[in-house]
Amino acid sequence: MGGAQVALQRLFIGVPLPEDLLGFAQSAQAMLTPVQGLRLLRPDQLHVTLAFIGEVDEVKAKAACKVVDSLPGDMGGEGRITRFLMLPSVAKARVVSLEIDDGEGVFAGLFAKVMGGLEAAGVMKREKRPFRPHLTVARLKHPGVVQPRFESGEARFAVESVCLYESELRREGAVYAVIARAKFETKDGAKAQSSFQNDVSPAGCDRRE
Repeated sequence: MGGAQVALQRLFIGVPLPEDLLGFAQSAQAMLTPVQGLRLLRPDQLHVTLAFIGEVDEVKAKAACKVVDSLPGDMGGEGRITRFLMLPSVAKARVVSLEIDDGEGVFAGLFAKVMGGLEAAGVMKREKRPFRPHLTVARLKHPGVVQPRFESGEARFAVESVCLYESELRREGAVYAVIARAKFETKDGAKAQSSFQNDVSPAGCDRRE
């Protein structure tokens, strides 16, 4: 006789796109030459991935929440979007992204802290490929070549928070819900916060007021 089915959540941790960069990202999307199978990401899907956790049970989901909640409030800063980046290669792109120059090491520092916490908690192990911060703006159904009409230009990317997202796969594309958020100190010295979203309460996270 089989046991009860374990509910799994599909999770990832990322840096959300600042609101003032949405227009820049959409302008970059408009520069892409349409090709078969090219899908532009919606505004709510734009983020810089720090860790793709995948499907996990309640115990690991709760541990991932704690990793985000424990991020120090002084880990904010900024990087700089510099150009289009096709991954894994220009000739066989599956992802169209905007490369981020991490000169201050803000993204690298967050990646190390997040991944270290996830590994210590037994949630996941890091990939062998090196971390390369980028903002995905489009995906291709089949590997191919995407030729932007112009280069993207440059823009400052302020790292204001890190979020734990739940991803629900649907026919029209993935839908993301923020489960936990760590907010960082702003330039005016406002106190950083870590908060759980009250509109989403999956099994792995405790609610907070």
